[in-house]
Order: sequence, then C-alpha cells, then structure tokens
Amino acid sequence: MTVAAHATPFELVDTDHAAVSAVERYALQINAKDNVPYAGRNASQFPQGFPLAPGSGITLKQVEKDGSLTFWSLTDRGPNGDSPSLKQGDDKVPTKVFAAPGYVPQLVQIRVQLAEAATVTGRLPLSRDGKPMSGLPLKPGNTGSTGEVALTDALQPTLGYSERGVDPEGVAQDKDGNLWLADEYGPFLLHVDSKSGAILRQLAPGAGLPEVLKFRQPNRGFEGVAVAPSGKVYAAVQSTLDIDGKSKNKAGFTRIVEFDPQTGATRMLGYPIDTSYKKPGDAKIGDLVAIDDTHLLTIEQGKGADKVMRNIVYIIDLAAAEDLAGKKTADGKELEFASADELAKVKLAGKTRVLDLRELGWPHEKAEGLALFDGGIAVTNDNDFGLKASLESGDVDDAQIVDGKLVGGSGYQIKPSQEASELWLIHLKQPLKQYYAK
Repeated sequence: MTVAAHATPFELVDTDHAAVSAVERYALQINAKDNVPYAGRNASQFPQGFPLAPGSGITLKQVEKDGSLTFWSLTDRGPNGDSPSLKQGDDKVPTKVFAAPGYVPQLVQIRVQLAEAATVTGRLPLSRDGKPMSGLPLKPGNTGSTGEVALTDALQPTLGYSERGVDPEGVAQDKDGNLWLADEYGPFLLHVDSKSGAILRQLAPGAGLPEVLKFRQPNRGFEGVAVAPSGKVYAAVQSTLDIDGKSKNKAGFTRIVEFDPQTGATRMLGYPIDTSYKKPGDAKIGDLVAIDDTHLLTIEQGKGADKVMRNIVYIIDLAAAEDLAGKKTADGKELEFASADELAKVKLAGKTRVLDLRELGWPHEKAEGLALFDGGIAVTNDNDFGLKASLESGDVDDAQIVDGKLVGGSGYQIKPSQEASELWLIHLKQPLKQYYAK
C-alpha cells in the first residue's frame, strides 16, 4: 500500500486502543541535498533524484537537553527495483535493477522535536579500511552472496559485483556509543565506529557466527539487531532458514543469534512464528530492540493466509529458551525439518502480543525500524527510496531477459511510489514489563 506525504510534518492521533494512549505521526523532513542522484532512463520522473530512505532500522541515540529525541537510523543497500529473471542456459537467475549503483549505504541521524517535526540532521556513509562500502551484491560463491545479478535500468547485466557489498537492515547502540548493524546479505553482523562510519568488525556465518545461518533465504538475512544492558548482541534472521532449498516452508521458527562481544561466544535461540501465514516462509521479522537482558521487542509481519498484511509487535522472552546449536531431529537433520511433536520438545523463546500496528492505522507494508523511548515505542517504515518498478505490459515476475532482450513483457520503467518516510511515536498506557508472562 502507498500513501501520500502528510500536508504537515506532524499529526497527533488520539486513540481508544487498549494498549495505546496516543500516536505522534511524523513525516520525515529530508533536505533535497540528501537525495540520491539519478541520471538513468527514467530521470524525468525524479527531477530531484531519489528521496533518501532512512527507515530500515532505528535506535535511540540520546535525549537532548530540550527534550527532543535523537535517533540513529540507516538506509539499506540503495535504490533498487524488482526485475525479470535472466536466462542463462537452462537456468533462470534472479536479478535486481540498481538504479544508483554507486550508492553507499549509510547511517542517518534523525532529530524529533516533539509535536513539531522529525528531521534528518546528518548522514554517515559506511566504509571499511578507508574505502566506501557498496550496496551491490556479492559474487556467487562468496559468503553472503544472494545469487542475484545486478542490472542497469536498461536491464543490462553490466554492473558486476562488489567485494564490499552490504545491505544494512538494523542498528543498535552499545555502551561505548558505537553501533551494531544487522545485514541481510551475509547475514553479517557489523560493529561500526559511530564517529566515522568505519566498520570495525564484520562477523559472518562460519567466521564468528554459526555456519547454519548461511541458509538464510535470499535477501532475508539479519533484519534486526539489539544490544542488551549486559552488552550481549542479538540479531534476528528475517525469515525461516531454507536449508538446501527445502526447509523454508517446513520450519515453525526463525533464529535469533546471541553474540557476546567480550568472549566471541554465540547461542542460537528459536523464535516461534505465528501460524497465520499461508506458508511459514512468508513470515518476516521487521526489527529488534532490547527491553532488558532477557526480553526483546520485535515486529512480526507479512501477508497472512487471508491476504491481509500483518504488522504485529511482540515481546520475546529468552529466559528459558534453549541453545539450538547441535540440536537435531531424530534422523540427524536441523530442527527446521522437525515434526510438530519433535519441535514441541524444544524450548523456544516465549512471545506475548502487545499490539497490531494496523489497528492504529499503519498504512505501510514494511515496519522496519523499532526503538524504545520513555513511555513508548518508535516505529519507522522503509519506503524503498520512493520508487516502484514495473512493466508497461506483462508482469515482472513472469518476464525474462534472454540474450539481452526482454521477453514476456515490455516497457520496463521506474516511477515514483508516492510513499512517505514516516516515524511514529506510539505512547503506551502501561510499561512493557506489564506484558511479561506471569
């Protein structure tokens, strides 16, 4: 669903919701100088470039002296659009159009002057070893590759790959003021210097993280990250793992990884997904934030079996959850293949529903940023840089690129989506600890 930007930067919405007293709804104020330049085939549709899209993750940085709130946020890999598959021999290879292939994923600061405006106040491009990162996919065979081919907006496979490709989707601040980022390519866990944007440490499956995570679905690696008061870092895989391409619609849970920065020790904990989806693989985690050392807050979302979008906020209780490392089914497979009876014997994380964003009028498909402030929850959407890709005739999912030509459709185009970037401050009637299971 797309919505037009607000007529004003701020709206206060009163509600009779059982859990919520009021909602402060902000349309993000982004200066045109922060837009992403675009000179491609559809440039006339974007005379000021693509609007910045800083809603892929959010965390509270600090409360200012005047009471305003400053958040860290971040963009994902950059302006991209769905595109037809590429026929290579007998294979159909997935693709993405990267409309601004030189884009560098970046951290963004947002300042919320309460009841006035939420404004982007700074940007910090990500780098490693003094060189900028990229949003382009990693070469097949490398850890973190999605198997995608990057296309120009003329549907040509000439952009290649990047050894520095990252797709950031979550951000959390540690006690030193530095940041942990969740990446959905690897999945990678990135420790970042908040003053320079430099990546200090990059963890990957088999290199600091459990190797089984390499079976994440394409573009569904880590989607949320949280730092608990203990200093431990938690990262949530967006959707069920797809082990050997066979488990994404069998698994009843997705994995949360616990990482101890002091020792390097990891645990894997199971988060049970709802049964409201047509297929388990349709469920997605939107973000993650720590309430205390054993409780996290998350958004679980996706289109339900009734074809209605769900954006549900849950509390996750990790206190009794078992480490999944080394646990197998009776026939030696990963627990993603477990029967209902086998999985019932495993202690997964507990979950308690807090609220449904849809009941508050949330209009977006993606709720991808989640943070806490005194008395409530902050939520942001990812508006995908305000663009939407389509064909003038035919369907992108059905068409193919064969020998450099589009078959099964015509007129590939990129147009403005008109979807706003928003930040909501949701004021709760009672503290989150009141929702803890008794």
